[in-house]
Amino acid sequence: MVRTAGGVFGGGNSKPTLEIRPDSPFVVFYGLPSEAQPAELTGKLVLTCPESMVVRSIKVTLCGMRKVSWMTNTVTPQPIVSKRTFLKQELNLFPADGLKNKAHKINPGVHDWSFRFQIPSDADESVEGLVGNYIVYNLNATVDRGYISKHLSATRHIRVVRTLGQDSMESLPMEQINEDIWASKLAYKITVPQKNYIVGTAITADFVLVPLRKGVEIGVIKMEVVEHMVLSSDYAGRAISHSREQVVASMESEMPADSAHVVPDGVEEADQLFDESHRFQLTLELPKSLKQCRQTVDTSHMKIIHKLRLYVNLHNPEGHTSQLLVKNHLHLFISPNLPPGEDQTVLIDHNFLSSAAMRDETHQTAPPTYGLHQLDELYNGIDPSGFMTPGPRGSAGNSGVNTPFYSLSRSGSHEDIPSTLGAVAHEDGNGASASALHSRLSNLSMNINRTTRFAPTWGSSHHSSGGSTPHSADESHTASSSNSHSRHGSIRSYFGDQGTGADDYPHPEYDMEALIRTPSYNTAVRTPARTPISEDLPTYETATSRPTSPMQHPHSGNASPSPTRSLDTLTEETERNTQLNSWRASPARSGSTSSGEQR
Repeated sequence: MVRTAGGVFGGGNSKPTLEIRPDSPFVVFYGLPSEAQPAELTGKLVLTCPESMVVRSIKVTLCGMRKVSWMTNTVTPQPIVSKRTFLKQELNLFPADGLKNKAHKINPGVHDWSFRFQIPSDADESVEGLVGNYIVYNLNATVDRGYISKHLSATRHIRVVRTLGQDSMESLPMEQINEDIWASKLAYKITVPQKNYIVGTAITADFVLVPLRKGVEIGVIKMEVVEHMVLSSDYAGRAISHSREQVVASMESEMPADSAHVVPDGVEEADQLFDESHRFQLTLELPKSLKQCRQTVDTSHMKIIHKLRLYVNLHNPEGHTSQLLVKNHLHLFISPNLPPGEDQTVLIDHNFLSSAAMRDETHQTAPPTYGLHQLDELYNGIDPSGFMTPGPRGSAGNSGVNTPFYSLSRSGSHEDIPSTLGAVAHEDGNGASASALHSRLSNLSMNINRTTRFAPTWGSSHHSSGGSTPHSADESHTASSSNSHSRHGSIRSYFGDQGTGADDYPHPEYDMEALIRTPSYNTAVRTPARTPISEDLPTYETATSRPTSPMQHPHSGNASPSPTRSLDTLTEETERNTQLNSWRASPARSGSTSSGEQR
């Protein structure tokens, strides 16, 4: 892309300039090298030409350099220096074919070329701020103008940051609790709420201290961050290492004046151990410059580890001072939201520190364990409308409009299922009981018969799925109560008392022992018996002509199966079998005399 440069003919800047403009000065990897994804570094190279110039090639190079150095601990200290380029990627931008033997003329104006580098996920992160040790990345651009003219060059510093990943909780546990009784003098509970901290922020610890011996007083409390660094290199054909340790942050403080915590009289639900204690918080500010405190690093040649130490001084009644020391691990990292500048200093954004983004970045919490999961309770606080189907006719969640032959559906589809199931499920907290199911079946049958208005014409055939029996209004409650107390008694009659009023409706009487049989006893006695004489299955007309169940006649007193009707049924069956046998044995059908007739 070419843009006209201002002041080319007006005596402006007569020297060409070269500038590297990356889209971002940071390359961020999320997580460890084993879990991070490769990152891209993109940007533009801008060449400003006040006048035409001859160019042989234009290229940009990404370089990663490492330097490790220290002095040996010997009688005659020797310097150990290891410096090398561990990453180098070169990209030719002009000409496009990459030929360098031919010169090309570039017109006056502003020219820019886009570049893109792929950085592997296992690349070392940048380490800066140490004296004599570093890991840095630079973009170098060069414009080759031939043998006579001076080359144009530009350099841009790039920082590679490795921040927390999604699976960091597996290797970096969060809350650290230190709780114990020390030397029978002090009971303590010191909590560091997290392990991951952004460079330049602060660390806050919670203290609960209880002196156990009379005369023991709590003195100065100290917090400090210790940085432990290990350097590795090759020297004289063998691997050697060097370690050193320094305090990068420290603070001392007395206990706050209002730290005493005394349980008021009359309070019973108090911690037995920490009922008379000192409770307070202390905050340690981390350095904002990488020259004072670096991030936690784990590479092949350079490792940096951080630890938080907490000291509690105790003044004994004998006059000497004891000291409690508690150690915690820390993981310091550079956040892309709070990046360090070119002077290696982190610019703190207080709006970001108070936002939820920082809490999400540093207070990462692992998913709850299996034991902390809570199972949802069935129908507990859930609005059943819309998914409890079938519902009442005309309701928003009614599925009947999409059901074929809805007008032929049984009236049981119109019952109040949500309220009924809620009562059944919550009756004793352990699911539906037998008594609740029995009551529900009874109400279902009563609702069915109220809707259909059972006809008083007892001579017609009536199909019943539950063996419901008509009762008078005055006898309903009594029959239901007596039936509920006779579940384990003798098998009751299938037919109950029958009323004679026009508004009477059947009341069910179920024999639970008979219903659980396969098939049920009542079904078996209602099925007409088939004799071995009948060799063929009955025709459709024959099957439909048979009565499906014994007919009922209204009468007073306890109902029982009609023996006359049962005898009529057997008589009809015998007559049909006799007619069938006679028809088979007729001479007109056989055409000849059968062996039976000859005999």
